Amino acid sequence: PIEETANMLIMIAWLAVNQQDVSYLQSYWALLDVWGEYLVGVLPDPKSQLCTDDFEGPSPHNVNLAAKGITGIGAYSAILRIKGDKSRADTYLSTAKLYASKWMLNASAGDHYKLQYNLGNDTFSLKYNLLWDKVLNLGIFPQQVYDAEMDFYMKASQPFGVPLDNRAIFTKLDWLMWVGAMASDNMEFSALTNMAYLFAHYTPDRIPLGDWYNTNDATYNSFRARPVVGGIWAKMLMEN
Repeated sequence: PIEETANMLIMIAWLAVNQQDVSYLQSYWALLDVWGEYLVGVLPDPKSQLCTDDFEGPSPHNVNLAAKGITGIGAYSAILRIKGDKSRADTYLSTAKLYASKWMLNASAGDHYKLQYNLGNDTFSLKYNLLWDKVLNLGIFPQQVYDAEMDFYMKASQPFGVPLDNRAIFTKLDWLMWVGAMASDNMEFSALTNMAYLFAHYTPDRIPLGDWYNTNDATYNSFRARPVVGGIWAKMLMEN
């Protein structure tokens, strides 16, 4: 529920910010309030909820999922601000920032952030959900979070990408490009983008572009020609 609730609020917020119009939401405010309050109530710890990476197995207290939900709260703040409800917008944004500070404390592994709140400092994951804090210009998570994660990705990288998390050697092409879009300089962005290019160029599996592959040898794992490969264009959201 956290994953999809936050997804809805983030997508609506992107439209609202770019159109500067929320009149079409007139019939849905009560539902949006339910979604916003739901995220406030279940975070900052998502406990035992599924996330989009559930093909790897259960991951309770998932840090990346928590980031998605916290960003969803911030997204609802952006929607309310365009509606003209400044007081409630400020409240939701303050809550999101408070939860982000707790996220940083509980997820810290020293030089990066963990896979789950309850696991050790030797765990990691791609925090691709942080992208929407940047795209929507919410300012929930401080730049030090992005810098620490990016530095760690460089250290954890394999020839053809950065593993999705510490549980396996594989990655997701779309998530790799999402984190690349958050790089603070072109050198880091180019490094991650080049890994994705090398996968597509050298993979021995000559099939329509796959998005789940192994970072050590560029072999195809599963999924092919799916719409999610549109994630390679994530940098354009940042630039626009």
